[in-house]
Amino acid sequence: MLLLCLLALGCEPDRVAEVNAETEKLKAERVEASVVSAARSEGDAAEHRLADAKATLDALQKDAARLGDRKKALDAALAHEGELAERARTDTASTQQATATEQADTEKKDGEIALARSRAMGVREQAAVLAREIRPGDPAWATERRARAVKEFIAKVAREYPEDPVVADLAQPEDTADPVEAGALAAQKAARLRDRFTRVYNLDTPEVAAGEKAPAPSE
Repeated sequence: MLLLCLLALGCEPDRVAEVNAETEKLKAERVEASVVSAARSEGDAAEHRLADAKATLDALQKDAARLGDRKKALDAALAHEGELAERARTDTASTQQATATEQADTEKKDGEIALARSRAMGVREQAAVLAREIRPGDPAWATERRARAVKEFIAKVAREYPEDPVVADLAQPEDTADPVEAGALAAQKAARLRDRFTRVYNLDTPEVAAGEKAPAPSE
């Protein structure tokens, strides 16, 4: 065909060689259709992989956002629990302090009650002794001395228990010059004082008498 072309056109030999060279170059540079198809398929596959990668990235970003929100919620919950724990520690410390204070107050009150019981029992016992010592038929001088002891003792108790109206009344002097009558009145006052402290401080209960329970003052 080329020969016919050359004959028809009257081409020169150099021109023929140039055309042949150009033809060979085109043959060398020609790409097979299968190669083009394969390249297109690879391009399509790459596009699909890129789309899948983008979808995966979007999902991961959404998951990361959800995890971030979850982390914030957990951090907030942890902070709240920390506040509750700190409040509980503060409340516990306050309760312990209040308990210690209450215990100290209770111990102080128990001490005061024990002292009051000891004093009350001392008054009761002394009054009982003085009441027994004044006996009918004793010499006048003995009765007078014992009546004076009762008077002094009741006056002392009145100073120690100024809010007790019965003790204040017992401390009032009796207007009598008869030693026997004065002795009888003194014995009666000592007995009344004994009974007063026994009743007011509940000193006749077995627990108090045995020292197991503090007396409870009553009106």
